[in-house]
Amino acid sequence: MLKKRYELKENNTGKIMPEFKTVVDVVMTETHITFEFDCKNSQFFSAHDKYNAPIWEGDVCEAFICTDGKRDWYYEVEIAPNNTVFLKHMNNKGCGIFDEYEIEENFVTSEVKIEGNDYKVKFSVPLDKIGYDKNRGIAINLFRIETEGGIPEKNLLAMNPTLMPTFHNKDFLVELK
Repeated sequence: MLKKRYELKENNTGKIMPEFKTVVDVVMTETHITFEFDCKNSQFFSAHDKYNAPIWEGDVCEAFICTDGKRDWYYEVEIAPNNTVFLKHMNNKGCGIFDEYEIEENFVTSEVKIEGNDYKVKFSVPLDKIGYDKNRGIAINLFRIETEGGIPEKNLLAMNPTLMPTFHNKDFLVELK
């Protein structure tokens, strides 16, 4: 079993954002990878309530999970404060250019707990569903979007900031060891 803890930073500058402090615990077992986000100071704006809708237009917690060993393909998993799930397989061609592919079956289990102005998101992904192979390893990056009530992309936070206005940069995925 592997356990890691990360604090997210502002994506464009890499600076800590105490007003939107976000800590993420990552646990990987033989069968699953689980992410638990602890998000401070949210207005819980959920832009949509249907699976695979563009929920990133609102507040979300998300993970990019790469198991291909080359970082060209990764799974993008997002959970909104209303527990709506976005799950797609992404083909990253570099420089923020990517194609996304629908996944019919939502194999992510998730839960959201709201506590005052804060919320916790926990979601788990079965490793066999994402093609995990211990010889290739797994690389991730973690993100939070906080819209402060509906201003798209107002606050972008990242585990490993891309230092640009997009999360989709495969060079910033981090090997999970």
